[in-house]
Amino acid sequence: SLLIFGGIVGKSAQFPLMTWLPDAMEGPTPVSALLHSATMVAAGVFLFARLFPFFSHSATAMTVFLAIGTISMLLASTMAMVSRDIKQVWAYSTISHLGLITLLFGLGTPLGEVAAVFHIINHAVFKASLFMAAGIIDHESGTRDMRRLNGLFKYMPHTAVLAMVAAAAMAGVPLLNGFLSKEMFFSETLLLRWLVEIEWAWMFPALATLAGVFAVAYSLRFIHDVFFNGEPVDLPRAPHEPPRWMKVPALIQQSRPSVHPPGSP
Repeated sequence: SLLIFGGIVGKSAQFPLMTWLPDAMEGPTPVSALLHSATMVAAGVFLFARLFPFFSHSATAMTVFLAIGTISMLLASTMAMVSRDIKQVWAYSTISHLGLITLLFGLGTPLGEVAAVFHIINHAVFKASLFMAAGIIDHESGTRDMRRLNGLFKYMPHTAVLAMVAAAAMAGVPLLNGFLSKEMFFSETLLLRWLVEIEWAWMFPALATLAGVFAVAYSLRFIHDVFFNGEPVDLPRAPHEPPRWMKVPALIQQSRPSVHPPGSP
């Protein structure tokens, strides 16, 4: 179990094999949207889901899953708070969300696996939209540096609304898809507190809440620094709305309906 999980850790950029993903952001943004949000790094946690019945027979392995998922989730969240490149912020948030999924599998609660699979789908939807928005901003302004991208809302209002809705979904704002899987996450960590009679079981609801706070914080930081916060600073190009067909992919990602996962209450 642990040897297979080692491969999953490398594939899904979990602690301590997490540094390669932020460095892989040099490719075109559509490639990042496909590979780094929905397919390539998610393949690791997808393998985790497929082999979970096998993994669940090892108490030692489940404990390791809990630890690695928790460390990845919180450590990457703090890195997302201080990164200046938009795509690196999304890369670290991807690591954090994949850590959340790993943690959900490691909980071993009745709906933990269901919540994990549900969040894989939700993460692919809102993160692909955010990567596409980052590409639009880069294409139309010439930079992804959040220190220079200020006040873009008045230059790119349609793009700003699309990006803000996707960021709100990532933060878990009610009525958006991220809210549902985040609620299941909080519920399952709280359920573990009552299923496991150990003194430190309270830690998981507390850490889940802290991770939720970080997700809201770096989402708000992106919205504030890029679309508000004064005027742009020395941009290579004058920012403006992109052609219609550059906005359509991000719009399609956000228009997919959110449903309750099978087996959820």
